[in-house]
Amino acid sequence: MGSDQGERRTLAEPSEQVSLRGGAAGRPAGTDHRRVAWQALCGTMAASEGTRSTDQVMHDRIDIPESTREAWQKTVDIMADIMGVPAALVMRVRDEENLEVFVSSKTAGNNFTQGERVERKANVFCEQTIDEGKLLVVPDADEDITFSDSPTVRRGMVSYLGLPLVWPDGRAFGSICVMDSRANRYSARFERLITQFQEIINLHLALLFQQHELKERTRRDALTGACTRREFFETGRAELKRARRYGHPICVLLLDFDHFKHINDQYGHAAGDQVLKVLSRRVMDSLRSSDRYYRFGGEEFVIMLPHSEIADALLVSERIRVLVETRPVEFGEFTIPVTVSIGISCLEGAGETLDDVVAKSDRALYMAKESGRNRIEVFERLKQNEA
Repeated sequence: MGSDQGERRTLAEPSEQVSLRGGAAGRPAGTDHRRVAWQALCGTMAASEGTRSTDQVMHDRIDIPESTREAWQKTVDIMADIMGVPAALVMRVRDEENLEVFVSSKTAGNNFTQGERVERKANVFCEQTIDEGKLLVVPDADEDITFSDSPTVRRGMVSYLGLPLVWPDGRAFGSICVMDSRANRYSARFERLITQFQEIINLHLALLFQQHELKERTRRDALTGACTRREFFETGRAELKRARRYGHPICVLLLDFDHFKHINDQYGHAAGDQVLKVLSRRVMDSLRSSDRYYRFGGEEFVIMLPHSEIADALLVSERIRVLVETRPVEFGEFTIPVTVSIGISCLEGAGETLDDVVAKSDRALYMAKESGRNRIEVFERLKQNEA
């Protein structure tokens, strides 16, 4: 491949650096419409930031439709073909330790397969691209001390050209890149080409993010960020069906913050709202990603614990009870002490419905309150005592 660059570069010069919100400085005027659309979407997200619930979007839960993945597949295939390289990829951040090959070109010599995981290390090309947040060019890794021992090099890819991909809130999605099994300086024309594809994919991500945000607003309580009662019954029935099909245990916790009317009367409704907001955040932060927290009404909340026995539910409940009791809520000049009562029940018989399980938790919650509040009761134990 020929090059109009006089010297080797690892990172793009300042005039061509790519910001976290996509696009290189000095791009051709013909791409302005995409930049305008991107900025408009980012502006929408920024403007709504103050009104969004405190629950941040779980980026890995944003669905990438098959139609979008197919479009990205065509993108990497075209890039590999035009640049004459064996591999073009879209990588996705999966967690703190791993990247995923999200889309891989269907080209001869490409030994990266869709779905495989790549460990995030400083000497991994794509990790460097994501970390630096700008264009990365590695003409020959064998001559570069940073990448000479890279796992990618050991797989036969010695040159790299890549750009970061980001969600509109600035969080990393991953990267788009091409790699060659021989030294390749990649011309400025190829840099412009990959930048065009980066902008298109970033725009896709912005649209998907916005759609997810709109959906989240309909299924979450605006004050607390908890899922709504309606969402509980819609997703809860499906969760019970799965638990019954595969024989997994599942528990339902019903929480009620004690003497909440007294808090409203003594400190005001704004203080009451703050109590619910702060405590809900603390509770949600204490749960597993598979657990679900719902606002059932007023100061009453539900937690669904998939794959959990009663012993597990008791541990979670006690952790929440202690968390609420030992950390008062600050509101202006006031320090507001709060406690919580919790009722637990688990799915039992084959004919039990979600309403049945909730009714059992409600019975246990009633007993917790009758027994002095700031305590936990389990329906199955109440039933044994009554027997």
